[in-house]
Amino acid sequence: MMMKEEQQKLTEVMKQWQQIENATISKTAAVMEGTTNPLIHLVMEIIQGDANLHHRVQQTIVDSLERAAIAIRVEDIQTIWMALEEHLKIEKKSIELAEQSLKALGSSGNVVQRYLISYLMEDERKHEKLLANLRLIKEGMYPYGG
Repeated sequence: MMMKEEQQKLTEVMKQWQQIENATISKTAAVMEGTTNPLIHLVMEIIQGDANLHHRVQQTIVDSLERAAIAIRVEDIQTIWMALEEHLKIEKKSIELAEQSLKALGSSGNVVQRYLISYLMEDERKHEKLLANLRLIKEGMYPYGG
C-alpha cells in the first residue's frame, strides 16, 4: 500500500505528464494544419491518438489514487480469458504478417513503406505485450498455475 505522500507525489507527476500530453496534442494539430504531406499528417495523427490515450491512462491512475482503487476480481479474468488468449494469437499473426511484409519489400523496398510497416509491427508487439502482461496479473491471482 502506498503512503499518502507517495500517492500525492504520483498524482502530481501524472497531472504534469497530462499537461505534456495536452501540449503534444496541440503541437501535432498545428503540424497537421501546416502540411499537405500524407506521411507527415499520418504520423502526427498517430502521435496525437497516442497522446490522447496516454492522457486517459494517466487519468485512470489519478482516479485510482484520488477516488477508488482499481480492483480486478477473479471473475473479471475468468469470464474473458479465452477471448484474450484468442486475441493474443491474432496479435502474433499480425506480427508475422508485418515481418513477411518487410521481407517482401526486400532490400530495395520503398523507405516509406518500410517505415510504416515497421511502425505497425512495433504497435502489434506492444499489443502482444499488453496482453501477455495481463497473463502476469492472472498468474498473480492464481500463483499456483492458474
